[in-house]
Amino acid sequence: MLIGELVKQTNLSRDTIRFYEKMQLIHSITRNNGYKDYPEQTLQQVQLIRTAKNLGFSLHEIKQILAMTAQQEIPADQVHTIFQEKLDVIDEKIAQLNQIKMMLSRFTQGEPCPLRKDCPIPELN
Repeated sequence: MLIGELVKQTNLSRDTIRFYEKMQLIHSITRNNGYKDYPEQTLQQVQLIRTAKNLGFSLHEIKQILAMTAQQEIPADQVHTIFQEKLDVIDEKIAQLNQIKMMLSRFTQGEPCPLRKDCPIPELN
């Protein structure tokens, strides 16, 4: 299918499709006339990219997942590990954000401002 059809079916922009191709998340075949032809499996790949992005995966992580799925279906225990690792990262980010929230809250309640030269800036873990 041509890029216009892929854009229609995925509701993505041409720029996004081209960016995914540049990042080697999807691939096309260049026809003799110079037009790019995207295989039917590109629709499933784009759906996987969207789902993974919505779950918080980076494009780099998604590229690794796509490479695994290109070889074979990912075993359930490996999918579990991937999800658990992402949960661990999210839990760590939540902890950091909660710490930042507590510090900002203290500053709004009268603690000395850490943005002045004479106030030390607390370290985050």
